[in-house]
This record gives sequence, structure tokens and C-alpha cells, in this order.
Amino acid sequence: MNADWSGITLSRAGGWLAGVLSSVFLAGAAQAEPVPSERIETFVGVMAEHGCRMSPFEADRVMPEAGFVDKAETKAITEQLITEERARILDGQLVVFGGACGGRLDYSGRERFFAAIADNNCVMTIEEAKLLLPRVGVEMTEVQLLMDKMLRMSEIRLSSDEKAVFLEESLCERFKGLSASMMNSAPEVLQASRTPAQLRIDFIAYMAGAGCRLSRAEADVQLPAAGFTTKELRPVIAAMLSRGEAQMDVEEDSLSLSEELCSQ
Repeated sequence: MNADWSGITLSRAGGWLAGVLSSVFLAGAAQAEPVPSERIETFVGVMAEHGCRMSPFEADRVMPEAGFVDKAETKAITEQLITEERARILDGQLVVFGGACGGRLDYSGRERFFAAIADNNCVMTIEEAKLLLPRVGVEMTEVQLLMDKMLRMSEIRLSSDEKAVFLEESLCERFKGLSASMMNSAPEVLQASRTPAQLRIDFIAYMAGAGCRLSRAEADVQLPAAGFTTKELRPVIAAMLSRGEAQMDVEEDSLSLSEELCSQ
């Protein structure tokens, strides 16, 4: 059976990275009320203190401590920033632009979505979207946030069987030919790099929350979503293995941390 677009609308979306990590940013299903601008800018200020980029795992730890305990409020702020084209979801993380964060948003996720459809003869199935959207730098999770609004604004429409999405004719003409330039562009983001010591602390904390053990298949999905890259983790894990703080199980293809280390 072919997949359709019905599950992509915000009202049915499972939230940012649903099924991988519980998300502070997009928890809850109800459409939230507009948030006062001062709360939004305070939220952006917290993001700026953490490099203007934050994974769901980091948000679970940072946002409540910064005064954003209400998940419905953080969901509403995230949605508002994205719809106002001040934030995007990139590599499974929320990335904020402008204000205290600075940076520049060259093309919004909405514009990249439109260009991908326009250069696909103004129509796209869900199977095509999974292939084409990453090429222009937009993720399905971001489309989930924008889908309901685009439908309400008649910028797109669904086929009767909900298996294809059509771009409005004038938008199709406007965005046709832009996907090639979008493939070669990337948002400019201010991002603070972690020291090896901080990376070690964050990795241990994440592993503790995951039961101190991850299979390779789980790590391939969960670690990037939590803001870790293979390149930066490789020397950290190697050092742990050499000290006997971690162990690789070859048969189960998994990594586990020692009980002593994981309980720190």
C-alpha cells in the first residue's frame, strides 16, 4: 500500500522526532495560543546561550531549568518561530536565527518545500518527498509543522486519495528552478562547539537515560537526534574503551558503559 500525506498534517503529527525521543519542544497535540513576544525572546536568549541549536535531549534538560516548564508553551513558541521563519529543524535539532542568535536564514523550510514540489512538475507523493526534500535541505519533521497552515492558506492541496500534494499554480511558477541553488546552500548558524570534557559529560548523561547500553542500530538513530556526531564521539568512546569504562559486545553489536561510570 502506498503511503499518503494524511499523517503529515500537524494535527496528526507525533511531534518533533516522535518515537525517538520525548520532545520538550513539540510535546502535546492541541494548537497553542499565541505566546507573548517577551517570552519568545527569552526563549531565543536561552537558545543563544547554547549555540542557537538544541536537540530534544538537551531541551529536556535545559528548558525547564530556564523557566520553560510548560511543554505546551515551548511547543507554541517553537511553532511560532518556525512559521515566522525564525527557526528551522535541521539534523533533528531546533535551530534559531535572528535576535540574540544572529545568523542568517537564506531560504526557509517552507520555501525549500515549495521549490522541491515546483521542480517536480508541481506535484509530489510522500515517497518522492522522502527522496527529494533532503536534497533541498528540508526535513519531514519541519513539513509536519507547516502542513496545516499551507493547506489553510491554499498554498497546497491534497489529491482526493491524499497520496499526492499539489503546489498552487502561481507559487509553482515562482519557485520553479530554485531547488538547484538550494541544494548548494546551507543556513549560516552560530553554533558553539563542545569541549571534549563537556562532550564526555553529555554522552554519559545520555547513556544513563538510555539504560547505559545502546545497540549500533539504536545509536545510528538516537545519537544524531540527541545532537551527537560520529566524528566527535569516536575519540570519546575510544578513550572510554581503553580505560575499561565502556565495553563493546561484538555478538550483540552494542556499546555499554560501566555501572560505576553510568551512575555518576
